Amino acid sequence: MSAKKPKAILISLGGTPAPLIYSLNHQKPDYICFFVSEESKSSIDRDILPRLDFKPKNHDWIVTPSAEILSECFRVISQELPRILKKWQVDLKDLIVDYTGGTKTMSVALALATIQFASTFTYVGGIDRTKDGLGIVINGKEKMWYVDNPWDEIAVIERKEAALLFNKARYSSAAAAFSRISEKVSENNRPFFQALKTFSEGYDFWDRFQHKEAKRKLFSIRDILSAYALGKADRSFEPTMGKFKKNLQFLGEIENNNNEKRRLLQCYDLIANAQRRAELEKKYDDAVARLYRVLEALAQHQLDSKYGIKTSNVHLNDLPDFLKEEYKRKYFDPGEGKMKLPLYASYQLLKELNDELGHNFFEKYERNIKLILDLRNKSILAHGFNSVKEETCQKMVNVLVNFMGIKEEDLPQFPVLSL
Repeated sequence: MSAKKPKAILISLGGTPAPLIYSLNHQKPDYICFFVSEESKSSIDRDILPRLDFKPKNHDWIVTPSAEILSECFRVISQELPRILKKWQVDLKDLIVDYTGGTKTMSVALALATIQFASTFTYVGGIDRTKDGLGIVINGKEKMWYVDNPWDEIAVIERKEAALLFNKARYSSAAAAFSRISEKVSENNRPFFQALKTFSEGYDFWDRFQHKEAKRKLFSIRDILSAYALGKADRSFEPTMGKFKKNLQFLGEIENNNNEKRRLLQCYDLIANAQRRAELEKKYDDAVARLYRVLEALAQHQLDSKYGIKTSNVHLNDLPDFLKEEYKRKYFDPGEGKMKLPLYASYQLLKELNDELGHNFFEKYERNIKLILDLRNKSILAHGFNSVKEETCQKMVNVLVNFMGIKEEDLPQFPVLSL
């Protein structure tokens, strides 16, 4: 493998300078940081710099207190390297690490201290060595080796952790994790992880009800993920793609449909959102607050779309005569000069307007809905100080699904990432 001219190189130095000189002359970095012991430090000016066939912009060194103690070597690199790169205005990702020289301990420390950000490692080897092939490389017989990016293998573990974040509804954290991986893996693996970053960002937008941004993000990576799924011999990515494609269809519908259809899809989306809060995050109070909003929104939509009545500003003329005095007394706000209807009053009005939704509500009210609403009203996110239990939340989902005459399969289900 070959590499482009590096901006900076961190290189370990031992007792034999020739391999380092070969490496530096071969790579010609703009900046050189030597990792040395006290004993080898003098070799920089005496043996190495005069024999370079190029002039670096600058050089510096990190001196280990002990070339044989791993923790000391690791500590000094971790402390000093960021300071030196900051002085040179060089980003960590633009650093190549060469572990040719120094003690074995120094080489191990060099790799451990830089593995989280470096993507290119090099060393100088060769076939012809002293001591019958067991010693150091003979001068003039050196060969430059570029180590395959270790992050291509590390990413196997890292991407599983990122997928776990996604599957726990921590979409922005998953996006950040995939972004870090994409910066470190080799160029041919980068598009897939960048797509997963966008994938996570898209679902993060969706989870926050920003459907337009979610649609833009997710449609932009459809072809990349489709190609990846086709290339997987074990077909393990197909279930993810199946839900992903259904989700794209749902986003297209929720963005492009008329108001009546869109409102219904928004209710579907809100129930699914509540399920994620409950099932993935165990936030049952949050989930029930969303489910209550669905029940409220259904009445508001029905009154607005069929009768032109907005529950945020109801006029007396909108009401049947026998409700006018009661509703004015209970729901008129003198401060705002408006009559605003809560959930129960909205369904009562629908019933008195002989609307099917209103009749359906009260048919199920005593048997199912009243108990759930009472428990919701005692929630700490409503009017009380009780916490909602898991079974209460699931009951409310069941009540809503039954009330709307739909199945849970009709709700938009986010994919489960399996990587």
